[in-house]
Amino acid sequence: MNTADIKNKPSSVTMRVIDAAVEIAEKHPLQIEYQHGLLCQVFLPRRRPVERIFERQYQQGSIRLEAGALWNGRSWVDQPLPAGAKPRLALIHISAEAVKRRSRIIEVDHSARQFMERLGLNTDGGSSYALFRREMMALAACRMCLGWNANGHAVTINTQPIETFEAWMQNDGEQRVLWPGVIELSQKYFDSLVEHAVPLDPRALRALAHSSLAIDVYSFLARRLHVLKKPVMVPWTGWKEQFGHEYKDLMNFKNEFKKALKAALEVYRGAKVEAIIGGLLLKPSLPPVHYESVAVSFGLADHVRRSLPVPDAEAAHNMGGIAEVTIKRFRSLYPRLDVYACKAAFDAWLETGKAKSPANYDSAFLGFARKWAIGKG
Repeated sequence: MNTADIKNKPSSVTMRVIDAAVEIAEKHPLQIEYQHGLLCQVFLPRRRPVERIFERQYQQGSIRLEAGALWNGRSWVDQPLPAGAKPRLALIHISAEAVKRRSRIIEVDHSARQFMERLGLNTDGGSSYALFRREMMALAACRMCLGWNANGHAVTINTQPIETFEAWMQNDGEQRVLWPGVIELSQKYFDSLVEHAVPLDPRALRALAHSSLAIDVYSFLARRLHVLKKPVMVPWTGWKEQFGHEYKDLMNFKNEFKKALKAALEVYRGAKVEAIIGGLLLKPSLPPVHYESVAVSFGLADHVRRSLPVPDAEAAHNMGGIAEVTIKRFRSLYPRLDVYACKAAFDAWLETGKAKSPANYDSAFLGFARKWAIGKG
């Protein structure tokens, strides 16, 4: 390989984004991640703040973080504020498990390595685990206030998202003794999350794991574009106000934002975003996870599901609206597939209005699953 070939060779980050874009275009997602809708509009810090309080506001939404402390067995240890891609990806994955299982008690992987690999994070070297552990401890310790306006009223959620957390003391990522088998979300955060969850494609998130700004741009577009009724022009000053607090110069922000936007659009091909003089034109678009991609817009489908008759007493206790016996039946028939992804696809199909509301949700779901599973392994 000559010098020119080396210079023109795409970086590993670029190749990861390209490979994810190809897979997303060719294959349906078998898993779905979820993020709190407000955290798709105002974001965790991208760089480590010097202060122990971090606030961001955009239009009708705001986030306030306060750095906390964790008990190490002997004393309280102050933690920094969480920052960067790692706490974003971790919180999204934890939130997704909570939404899909309708439970605020989340079982995590057996080791730090497994958990980091699931998030698309680098696991080479002890420093990777140390950095990941630091961010997770910071996330677990912080207090979070979420605020927004709804129906003329100001709503505040004042909580600590991760309510129960066992400190990760290992360094190599392989030890299981002190790895927390369970993370427990606070009830307030869980309730708000279930009501405002936004579906995201995990393949896109893994591809963007190198850039917290790219993750934020992707999440924002996933939340914003599908609710637009008509095209909206957003000037560069508006983008900087929402995304560029750490940039003093507009030109520097534009350069970095354009790189992040390019990566986000690679893995969200359905996003209709047009560069125009003075800013970007946003057009109504399908969300990155939708019916045609075998997924769902969360809120309406959940409302539809709750309005259907409950088939038996066991299902009445299952907050997901699907009986445990139905879940077991699905897993026996399709052991390699995700029952929650199938359920999301079924709910999206109901949203289209192409079928009448079934008299028995679970029976109709299993009928739908037979066709949905074809070609998926």
